[in-house]
Amino acid sequence: MNDANKTGKEMKSYRTVRSIKSLKLKKDAKINRIHVLLDLYECDDKAIGKASLLEQRVKKIFAQFELEPKIQTFYQFQPFGVTAIICADGLQFTIHTWPEYKSAAIDLYSFNSRRTATQICDQLKTMFKSAEYEMKVRRR
Repeated sequence: MNDANKTGKEMKSYRTVRSIKSLKLKKDAKINRIHVLLDLYECDDKAIGKASLLEQRVKKIFAQFELEPKIQTFYQFQPFGVTAIICADGLQFTIHTWPEYKSAAIDLYSFNSRRTATQICDQLKTMFKSAEYEMKVRRR
């Protein structure tokens, strides 16, 4: 049904949001979202080079936090590099690796817990044997 065929009553159920202020959240409403950008350097190139190995390792970390992937894809670039996207309950995760430079870029958006998000990032740093990293954390 297109907008021209909708009645006035049906149109009232839709809401246009032009700014975050127009949402009029309750003063005590707590929005617990966190966005983490993690750049890993001097990683083990074998740990970040193969999609199948990366998939096993990332899923192992998610299992530790009882996060079940709902949507996931792991893509192996040729001759090297991997991109992965995972959506789980309350979490969006993407990673792209550059084994030739021994680096990886991770984007993690959590709707649940700041602690879980930072713990997952700590696990990834350890798993990929990153000697150096840069992490930016932002509450949303």
